[in-house]
Amino acid sequence: AKRTLRRQRKLEKETRQLIKQEELKRLHKAQAIQRQLEELEERQRALEIFGVKLERELRGESDSSTKDETQMLHEWFELVLEKNKLMRYESELLIIAQELELEDHQSRLEQKLREKMAIDGKSK
Repeated sequence: AKRTLRRQRKLEKETRQLIKQEELKRLHKAQAIQRQLEELEERQRALEIFGVKLERELRGESDSSTKDETQMLHEWFELVLEKNKLMRYESELLIIAQELELEDHQSRLEQKLREKMAIDGKSK
């Protein structure tokens, strides 16, 4: 009886450690995603500023007309492509973040289930 009790406690301890490790992995991944989202936001802001400047040049509202129109249009289309790429990347990061939240929720539910299953039959 003591052996089985020891084994059960050891198994419970190992399970708790595994759960903690998984939580830490998810936390680190979530932090990395948050940093990437912040960097992405900065890049999008810089593109927006450049886009406004380029748009003014294309409309002739800017004083500096050193570039020809075809070059400015080429830059404009590259800017739009880059912005679309960043938006897709942001969507991917948000989906990954949502997956992490769901994994965390699932882990907590599994832990609650284990705790309920560990209650002896009389208390149930």
